[in-house]
Amino acid sequence: MKSALPALLLMLPIAVHASHGGAWSSQSFGGVISRGQQEITSRPLQPGAPLPASATAARVAWRITPDSAPPPDLKITLCSRGRCMALPALAGEQTLPSSFPADGPFRFIYSTVTRGSLQPALTILSNQLTVNYRTGALLR
Repeated sequence: MKSALPALLLMLPIAVHASHGGAWSSQSFGGVISRGQQEITSRPLQPGAPLPASATAARVAWRITPDSAPPPDLKITLCSRGRCMALPALAGEQTLPSSFPADGPFRFIYSTVTRGSLQPALTILSNQLTVNYRTGALLR
């Protein structure tokens, strides 16, 4: 019986999960906020080439470059396909919820609750985004 066990184990199909990852980066112009209670949306950010079908979002890093100090009540949100998450600063990195698609498109949304005009107007010169993703394949 002991000698039959290794032979039986060899006959079982063995599945090995191979996990790989990757990342893509993109940047765009953000826009201009000239008055309070205004909301602007950046141009879409997406990978330059299609991602593997099994790609799942893992982490996101961002860097936002304004032309001057932003107002203290500036709210920054990152959205993709109806899902959004607040970003706490002009630059950072955090885990992406699994409901976010790895391939975007992503948009930054900027808003303020200030009333009246912003002096000076705030121009978002650049939105930079890097999305890290994982892919998995079942090998036999």
